Amino acid sequence: MGAWTDAVEAKARIIHGQLAAARALALRNHASPHEVELHYFDLLNALYGDEFPFAQLMDSSDLVARFEGPAVSGRDPTVSIVTSMCMELRKQIRGIAKSIVGLSGDDRPRWPSELDPQLAGITRGSVVIGVRIQAVEGFSTDRPPLPGISGPVVDAVRQAVQSLAVVARHVGEDVDAAVAEELPDPAVRDTLMVAASRLAPSGRRGIDRLSLYEPASARGDIAPLTPHSRRVLNRAVAVHRLVQASGSGVFRGVVREVDLDARRFEIRHVPEIGAIRCAYGSNLDALIRHVLDSTIEVQGEYESLPNRKPRLLTVGTVKVTSRPSQMELSEEWH
Repeated sequence: MGAWTDAVEAKARIIHGQLAAARALALRNHASPHEVELHYFDLLNALYGDEFPFAQLMDSSDLVARFEGPAVSGRDPTVSIVTSMCMELRKQIRGIAKSIVGLSGDDRPRWPSELDPQLAGITRGSVVIGVRIQAVEGFSTDRPPLPGISGPVVDAVRQAVQSLAVVARHVGEDVDAAVAEELPDPAVRDTLMVAASRLAPSGRRGIDRLSLYEPASARGDIAPLTPHSRRVLNRAVAVHRLVQASGSGVFRGVVREVDLDARRFEIRHVPEIGAIRCAYGSNLDALIRHVLDSTIEVQGEYESLPNRKPRLLTVGTVKVTSRPSQMELSEEWH
């Protein structure tokens, strides 16, 4: 058992003790123990029917998502609703994982199915879904080692997935700049904000609240994502601005992992840096659609890690220097 399950069992022992004491008191006073027992049986039913399944989920998951709204309250949810929730979680968590792997320096590893989020369980009442990231030790041994997929990289993926809950705590009328204190890596922070903006409910499908829990954290201040949160996050992603610009420069690298909807891409093989996440404006839409695997030069302001390594760039201009099948091609866009 884990800490969450142990806490529920401790509550159960207290209730059982109170039940025994109440029964003994009733018998000493020649009263019916049945009447005093009912209250404690109700408490135990609620404990094992509601809290215990949730505790088991928390103990076996890296991230727990509670979906609430008319579509999942008061009745059994439809299979399509639950399936869509699981698929959206999988999609966003996999996007986070792919970004972390790429930003960790590997070019384009063969994607291991083990790095997909695994379903830890589902409970009823609102729909609560737990997911976890498999440890490297659990990866298949009948295939050759995967380049770039090491224990530290998988740990970084797990930490990033858990940090989705951190983003939610900093969404109010705007995204609080203090989020940078909890998520100091600008590229990871931006990746999580894009994922959170897509997970936040729109309210149109009968889901109006999503609470994200990081089981390993002792914090109790859970801030739900709502349709308002979605609008705030979408605005923050669209009008991207650096929390604190560290400098400006020109960087050359190969374009990877283009996200046309969020207007984000990554350049890798940047000399002395490795990889940089880039945010661009609508003026570059036409170009970015066709630069995957191309070598480009990007200019703009960037936010860096504490070691001054650039991690997140707000793109000003893009110059295509070579495409996959063409060398020394020069195009410049502003």
